[in-house]
Amino acid sequence: MKILLTGATGFIGKRVLELLQEQYSDAEIQVLSGSEPQHSDTIRYISSRNYAFDADYLCSMDADAEMMIHMGAFIPKSGSEADDIEASTGNIRSTASLLAAAGKCSYLKKCIFISTVDVYSAATDALSESALTVPQTMYGWSKLYCEQMVKAFAQQHGIGYEILRLGHVYGEGEEKYRKVMPVMVRNAVDGNDITIYGDGEALRTFIYIDDVAQAIINAMTHAESETINVVGNEAVTINALASMIVRLSGAGSRIQIKHCPSDFPNRNLVFDNTRLMTTLLTELVPLETGLAREIAYIRKQRL
Repeated sequence: MKILLTGATGFIGKRVLELLQEQYSDAEIQVLSGSEPQHSDTIRYISSRNYAFDADYLCSMDADAEMMIHMGAFIPKSGSEADDIEASTGNIRSTASLLAAAGKCSYLKKCIFISTVDVYSAATDALSESALTVPQTMYGWSKLYCEQMVKAFAQQHGIGYEILRLGHVYGEGEEKYRKVMPVMVRNAVDGNDITIYGDGEALRTFIYIDDVAQAIINAMTHAESETINVVGNEAVTINALASMIVRLSGAGSRIQIKHCPSDFPNRNLVFDNTRLMTTLLTELVPLETGLAREIAYIRKQRL
């Protein structure tokens, strides 16, 4: 089997590539990469050319894959980047170029597109795959548009597809993101106080990086073409999360959890992962277990 993978140098992509090598050791893994690749006997790297290539490019590079996993995309590292218009529309341009080129691959059987729960509208109930999709950011709109392109492409070419809407992913390697989890972990490991904006009672659900990567791998053999929320099932308040991180870090009373006023109302982000757990996964790494691993990883990075 030939597998074409984009986004293999990212937080999630690196783990997906590792699992592909472990679980599909006989496959020819082709990585479309914009960065300087590390040479490997088991991976074939192909320049992405920033997706500025014509429809014949993949064929000219002998990248006639049976399975395509498209993870490569602009992903905001902080809330302030979520409405970057140029970066967000770049997601649409790159996906359009990739699909046009992949359409020339005569052996292509399935396209797996990595999307985001940011496509959903604000809601008070747990969000299932049938929830209203009215994104709150340009990034969310760009991913929703790409979802529709992938579905149309699959229909036109008579192939399967999977749309995987990833939730709040955490784990080793996420420290480059300026988000709640990695910021709290870094502060706890460094012995600094943790600051929470607002009352900290907003609910969140997190899913561990290894579970996400395995779900993406399992989607390759999933028979149905579906949209699936790849999300956790342990709802936790920001306050409870901070307390858990402090306890697992061993910092104890040396660290204080402080609150700062916020003009933004609480928004619970809780998801229904029933479809995930009946199709792609059967169990999830418990939040406390995953957090302990991330804390140990960050502590090692600090040495």
